[in-house]
Parts: sequence; C-alpha cells; structure tokens
Amino acid sequence: MTPVDHPAAPSPRLSYRLAFASALVAGGALLLAVALLIVVEFFALRSALVDDTRVQAALIADNVSAALVFNDAEAAADIVGSLRASSIVIGAIVVDGEGATLAAYPDGFAADRSNPGDFAVDDHRFRESRLELVAPVRHRGAMLGHVHLVVSMAVVYQRLGVYAVAALGIAAVALLVAVGLLSRVRQSVHLAEQNLRHLAHIDPVTGLANRNAFNERLEFAIREADSFDEKVAMLLLDLDNFKQVNDTLGHQAGDELLRMVAQRMLRALRRDDVVARLGGDEFAVILHRVGARSEVTQVCSKLIETIGQPLPVEGLDFFVTASVGVAFFPEDAQDSRTLTRNADTAMYQAKLAGKNAFELFVPAMNASVKKRVTLESSLRTAMANGELALHYQPKIDLMSGRVLGFEALLRWQSPEHGNVSPADFVPIAEDCGLIVPIGEWVITQALADLRTWNDGRAHKLHVAVNLSTRQLRVDDISRRIARLIADCAVPADWLELELTESMVMENVHAQIETFHQLRELGVKLAIDDFGTGYSSMSYLKRLPIDTLKIDRSFVSDLPQDANDLAIATAIVAVGHSLGLTVIAEGIESADQAEALLNLGCDLGQGYLYARPMPAGEVVRYLAAAG
Repeated sequence: MTPVDHPAAPSPRLSYRLAFASALVAGGALLLAVALLIVVEFFALRSALVDDTRVQAALIADNVSAALVFNDAEAAADIVGSLRASSIVIGAIVVDGEGATLAAYPDGFAADRSNPGDFAVDDHRFRESRLELVAPVRHRGAMLGHVHLVVSMAVVYQRLGVYAVAALGIAAVALLVAVGLLSRVRQSVHLAEQNLRHLAHIDPVTGLANRNAFNERLEFAIREADSFDEKVAMLLLDLDNFKQVNDTLGHQAGDELLRMVAQRMLRALRRDDVVARLGGDEFAVILHRVGARSEVTQVCSKLIETIGQPLPVEGLDFFVTASVGVAFFPEDAQDSRTLTRNADTAMYQAKLAGKNAFELFVPAMNASVKKRVTLESSLRTAMANGELALHYQPKIDLMSGRVLGFEALLRWQSPEHGNVSPADFVPIAEDCGLIVPIGEWVITQALADLRTWNDGRAHKLHVAVNLSTRQLRVDDISRRIARLIADCAVPADWLELELTESMVMENVHAQIETFHQLRELGVKLAIDDFGTGYSSMSYLKRLPIDTLKIDRSFVSDLPQDANDLAIATAIVAVGHSLGLTVIAEGIESADQAEALLNLGCDLGQGYLYARPMPAGEVVRYLAAAG
C-alpha cells in the first residue's frame, strides 16, 4: 500500500546550510563581542599602567627632592637606581629646575631616549610600545625639578593576550554549547513537526490516511492520470451496521472493529492503491490506472465480501456490511470535489438499494439526489403548513367482524410535489432527523382523534402507530411517549406501537430495556411485517410484545400457495404459543379472510374491509359498522 505523502520538508542539505549559517552568525556576533571586550580591556590596562606609573614616579619624586635641594647627584643616582627592581621600567631621569640632568637610570638614558621638554610636567604620553610620564618634584611648595619615567607596555600586551585567549576560549565554549542546544532544539522541533504532520495526515484509530491526506492524494492521482491519459476510480464506502457495535459494546470496541475493517481493506487491494478513513464509519479508496470498469466492480465485490465476514470483537462475532459508491475520472468528473460528490451520490443509491452492495455513478443519480434535497426542504415546512395528515385503516376481529381499532398512516399532500408517497418521504425524514418531531405529532394527533371516537363508546378502540428506527434510538423515548399520552389525557393501553421485525432485531440487546419501559407505561407493542426479518425465537420470547403482524407478502397468495399457507400457520402457532394476538395485513378477498380465520388468526386488516380514510370519514364508517 502506498504510504501517505506528507507536505515537502526542507532537504537535509538545505537544513545543514541553515544550521551552518546560524552558527556562523552566532560565531560572528560572539567574535565581535570579544573584540569589543578586548578593546575595552586594553584601555583599562593602559589606564591602570598610567596610575601605577604615576604612583611610582611620585615616590621617586618624594625621595629625590632632598638630593635636588642639595644638588647631590650621587644620592639621586642611588634613588633612581632602585628602579632596576622593576621589570617594566625602561629608564628614568631626574632633572633639576634649570633643566640639567642630575641623575639617570640607566646611565646615559636621558641623552639617548627622551627629551623631557617635549610635553608638560605632570603629564604622560604613549609612544610606540612604551609609556612616558613626567612627575614634578616639589619641596615646601617650590618647584625643584621633575622626574621623567619611561615604562614598557609589554606587560599590558601580555595581560591583554591572556585576556583575549580566555575570552576567545569562553566564547568558543559558549558557541559550542549554543550550537549543541540549538541542535537539540532543532531536533525537538523536527520531531514535533513530524508528529504534527503525522497527526495532520494519519487517522489515529486505523493508521490509514485521513481526509486531508486523501484529498491531497486524490488531487495528485487526478493530475497524474490527466498527464498520462489514464483513468482513476474513487470508491466511497460506508459501513451499514457499525452502530450496533458502539451501542452494544462501546466506542473502544467500535474502534477495534474499524481497525480490523481497515486491515481487511488493505489486504484486499493492490499496494499502490490508496485507502483512507474519512471519518466515522466512512472509508475511501483511490484505484490508479484503471482499465475496464469490470476491474473496479471486481474490487468492489471483493471488498464487500471481505468486510462481510464475521468480525470477532470482545468474544462476539459481529457482521458488518458495506455500501460502496464508485465514480470515475475523467468520465464522471473533471476535478476531485465533483468526483467525491458523485461517488457519495452512488453510495447513497447503494444504501437505498438495500445496502451491502455497490453502485457505479450515472448522471441520472444527480436528478434523484436533487429530488431528495427538494423533498427534504419541503418536508421541513410541511408540518407547520398543515400539509401532513393521518389516514386510518380499521382492524377487524375475524371471528365477529367487529372493529377493534385503527392503524394510523401518515400522508403528505404537498402543494409543490402533490401527493408524496410515504416510501419517498419517510426515509428522508429518518435520515435528516425530522421523523422524531413528525412521529410525536402523529402520536398526539392519533390519540386526539381516538379520544373523540371513544367518547361515549362502550367498547373502546385502540390506535396503532408505526415507530421508526430513529425514534427508537432517542435516549428518552419512553419519557417522551409518556408525556404525549398524559397531554392527550387518554389511557396508555389505547396506544399500540408497531415496530418492524428487522428494526427490532437490529440491536435487540440495547432495545429490550426500552421495550420493557414502554410496556410499563401500559402501551401495547406489536411486531410489524413478521416473517421477513429473521427473528430469533430466543429473542422473541424475551420481548414484552402483545401482537404479531403477518406480513402482506404471506397473505397475498392465500389460500392457493401452500408455502404461504404453511408460513402463516407457523406464525399463528408461534404467536398463540407465546400468548400473543396475531393480525394479518393486506387482506383483499373473502377467501384470504376465511383461510386466516381457519388458521386461528385473530385480527385482519386490508382493502376487503376498508381503505385508509381521513379522520373525518372514520365517524361515518363506525356508525355504518355499528
């Protein structure tokens, strides 16, 4: 499988050059700082040398003042001769007030080395590598002469050299430490950048490419295919029954299942194909260099078959199916956004077709999606505009022929779309969440109509309302229904909730508790379309239900079809053995009604007795039925 490409990082050579340049700049800055410090230190050492020399000259001047008073050249020579103990003194002379040299160190120094008249008394100057300083000799305030002292600056340069070496050494160590710290910081930043790039492009649950990385790879695949006149196929895959795992075992188990699905997909595809998790239970695949469409359909079939195998999660086998939508570049789209949208449209059609299947995009699908979007938009205002209505179909006691209740059926008369079939708008309401407020309105309206019909009636009727999968998943569904019943001020047992067999079995573990809560309210429960959803008898006996409803597909060919007769017989027997009422729907002939009565079926519903009718006609129907 092709690894996920991250955004281009700086090349190693460029990184080294940047690091070298940084070190060079830092070294230059340190070198400049050291140079400035050396200059400062040089002037500081010169100043100290001047101070020391001035002190030394002042001592000589104090000591030689008596020799000048008495013009004692020998004494003056002994005093200046003591300077031989100093390593920095080059020479010294003692000059009297007339400018004549009284004594010199070493002998002849004055004639060869200096002219004391060149600068003022009590002053100093630097010449070449030496310091010359003149100190006055005074006695009782009178100026007797001066001492001219010359010292070497070698000591200044020696100390300055030591200081420079130390400063440069310290700077070099500091630079090495700084470079080391900078290197560690750069490594830490590099690791952090790698981690951020990883997080930005890798799904943390499955290890696959995430949506960002997938979009980049899809753009690249399209550009490459366009350059080489090749085809690219995009597969959008959605897991059909993934919510069962989350609801039953929690999100950790759901993540483990996603990881297993991801690994199965990787094994089922070629190494250069790209697999990504876009989010939730949605995956995407890019197939490069596609030839015939049959190649892609084979891949889709393989993926569906592979994912459909049992998935062991926490000791239980879960069966998860997949719906796949396929779109091709360049036939179906010229850019990645359109390609993704068309694949999503095809995937939606696969779900509508019954799930666990794949669909190839065709342009007509866009018209279907557009119609769906338009219907959804109109449906959002239908209830507020009074466009929704209930029709009622009676339930008949097959033995006595008496009306025992009604089933409430939702109808939508749209000014824009006309009479919209429930098969078209109910799935839309399910998907967009409108089914919850619509379902509550249906229960409220049905109970309000029933209260009117039961007023003054000896044998009270009940009303059956279909409950959708989305409604059943609402966390506080029992409390919501209890509130609706209380608002309508009717007994709870007047209401019967019908749930399809497939819906009941979809997540029976999580729903048994909900069924018990509803039953505790006094509400009756019925399983609709029984015989089509592969119910487990072990679960059926645990469900707190009151009624089994035989699906119309087993009634339409009675009594001629022996298989339907056998199935109907079995359903009636199972229902009665569990103490349940059995009702058959879709009865259209007297022969069907007689056959079901002979089997022991309790109730019937169908066109034989009455078509669904508006609430206003129910009163007349009940009056005619007696």
